[in-house]
Amino acid sequence: MKLSTKSRYALEGLFYMAVAGREDAVNIKEIAKETNLSAAYLEQIFFKLKQAGIVRTKRGARGGFVFNRPLADISVGQVIRAVEGSLVPVKCVESLSACKSRVRYSCVSRQVWVELSNAIARTADRITLEQLQQEWYEEQRGGDSQ
Repeated sequence: MKLSTKSRYALEGLFYMAVAGREDAVNIKEIAKETNLSAAYLEQIFFKLKQAGIVRTKRGARGGFVFNRPLADISVGQVIRAVEGSLVPVKCVESLSACKSRVRYSCVSRQVWVELSNAIARTADRITLEQLQQEWYEEQRGGDSQ
């Protein structure tokens, strides 16, 4: 499975919003400047995040994007699915009919892909933006008792 830069940029943009710790909206230009990412590309990504209900827009002079729900309720898996569409490494995991192989009904490797997909989804769904935010705060405070 190869994820595009959309996933990475989506997480970077959302992470910036999370650690900025502001209650008001954050605009794309600020996110782009602080993450050194393309504002135009971020705009496309944040539109998908808005469609998925992860963020919402706030209009006005101080408008921009705000989280649509608590950080504890936003997983890395949700973010990746919002911008990539899926976490599966091969299409046959989602739909056996996507496989064009003559042996698709007795394919032994499909189970490997199903297990890998499940492991990726479990991991991505377990990690929340709140966890990432808290880990970053801990790191900024100097970590544990090193």
